Amino acid sequence: ADHLERLFVFAIMWSLGALLELDDRARLQEFIKEKKCLNLPPVNAAKGDTIFEYTVSEEGLWVHWDTLVTKYIYPEDSIPRYVEILVPNVDNVRTNFLIETISKQEKSVLLIG
Repeated sequence: ADHLERLFVFAIMWSLGALLELDDRARLQEFIKEKKCLNLPPVNAAKGDTIFEYTVSEEGLWVHWDTLVTKYIYPEDSIPRYVEILVPNVDNVRTNFLIETISKQEKSVLLIG
């Protein structure tokens, strides 16, 4: 039940919050936090975290996106072209996850920004 509730909160966060600017995301977060019955991520406000810094793991737990960022390993056997280098960070890991999730449903994806 907790796993489904977290997935529901995650779906609300990203279905409503994906198009919002940072200030509006903060307002949405406050609105969601007012609903005391929801299972929200353990936001660390001192670090500047918001609910948008969290995802739901396969085990159904809230995990910070930065724990999913892999280390970039520069290839030793070749020199990559500059345009082919993608150093993993929270933003591109999160965006990749959202694109893959939507594409599994065979829906079109439009990125803005």
